Amino acid sequence: MSAIEIMMSLRLNYLKHPKLKKPVLVVALPGIAYIGKLAVEFLIRELRAEKFAELYSEHFPEWVVREGGLVKTLKVDFYHCRPDGLKRDLIVATADAQASTSRGQYELSNEILDFATDNGTDTVITMAAYVISPDESRSQVVGVASDAETAKLLEKYNVELLNNGMIVGMNGLLVALAAVRNLKGFCLLGTTSGGILDAKATKAVLEALANILGFKLNVGNLDKFVPTLPKAKLTKAGLPEPSAEEVTYIR
Repeated sequence: MSAIEIMMSLRLNYLKHPKLKKPVLVVALPGIAYIGKLAVEFLIRELRAEKFAELYSEHFPEWVVREGGLVKTLKVDFYHCRPDGLKRDLIVATADAQASTSRGQYELSNEILDFATDNGTDTVITMAAYVISPDESRSQVVGVASDAETAKLLEKYNVELLNNGMIVGMNGLLVALAAVRNLKGFCLLGTTSGGILDAKATKAVLEALANILGFKLNVGNLDKFVPTLPKAKLTKAGLPEPSAEEVTYIR
C-alpha cells in the first residue's frame, strides 16, 4: 500500500468521542492578514478546547509542516469546548492551509460539513478578512449569512452586511455549502489593509463572534497570545502576500 493510500484509509481519525450538545461549528483557515487563522488559534488556546479528531486530505498543497526537526502532513484539526455563557458546545476547526484547487476546496469543504453534521451541528461560522483601501469607510466587521433571519442577527450586533462581490476560498465556501444543506451559517470578516498579521481586526471579529453567540471571551488576552506564536505561524501558510493587482477574498 502506498503512502497516499495509507493516509486516505485514515482520512478521518477520531482521538476521542466526546458527548456534544448541539455543537456550533466555527472554522477558519489561513488567509489575508492571518485574521481568521489567528482568531481560531486564539479560541482554541483561550477556551482550552480539546482536540478530538483529525481529517486528512489529498487536496491540501504538496508540502509538510516542520516542527522541532520533525515533519507532519497537513490536516484539519477539530477541537471541542463549552465556553462560559453558552448552553451548547463549539466545534472549532482549522488547518495550516486551504485546499490547493477549486475542486479540492469543494470536496474538502463538504467533508468538513459531513463531519459537522454527523456530530449534530446545525450552524456553521467562518472567520476571514475583508481588504479595504485607505479611503474606504467600512465597519470593523462585515459579513454575509446563509438566510435572511441570520442576516438580521448579524445586523443586530453591528456587523455590516455585504451586498455585492464574491468571497474567495473555503472560508466563504463553507457557509455557502452549509446553506445548501439547510444549515444556518455566517462569515465574519475583519476589515483590514492587509499585511502579514492584523491583530486589531482579529480582535474585532472575535468580539463579534462572542457577542452573537453569547459567550464570555477575554479578547484582551489576544495581545499576550500573539507574541507566543512561532514565526512560522505568522505567514499565509501557502498564500502569497497580496499585491495591488492581486485578487483578494472579496471581488
